[in-house]
Amino acid sequence: MGDSLSKTIGIAGFIISIVAQSFSANDSLSHKIATGLLFVSIAVYNFDHAKDYSKTSLVVICLSFFILALSIHKLLSFSSDLFDNVNINFGVIFILQITLIIGSVAIAISIMKFICDRLKKKPNGKEC
Repeated sequence: MGDSLSKTIGIAGFIISIVAQSFSANDSLSHKIATGLLFVSIAVYNFDHAKDYSKTSLVVICLSFFILALSIHKLLSFSSDLFDNVNINFGVIFILQITLIIGSVAIAISIMKFICDRLKKKPNGKEC
């Protein structure tokens, strides 16, 4: 696919998945399909960068991404349950949750960037 075509398809898929998720119930099949479409559209958007990595490296990157996404989801659900049981002002809880989201996503991005930099092919075609 061309560079602009993959980016256009990726953005369109991203928007469609967000709209579908907002109009579907949390545990419904359509919500799960929209979540899958979200990940696929992100992959299509970044398709042109895949040439910089070997197939094994792409598998490691995908597994790392899913593990980090699952870890962030579990951390946020655990913290949500914890904050529900604490008797603190809503504003303070809201600020703590936003800080937790920003911090965990920033850490995950740093980890993914480190993994991607280590697995990128060198000019001679070999990995680090």
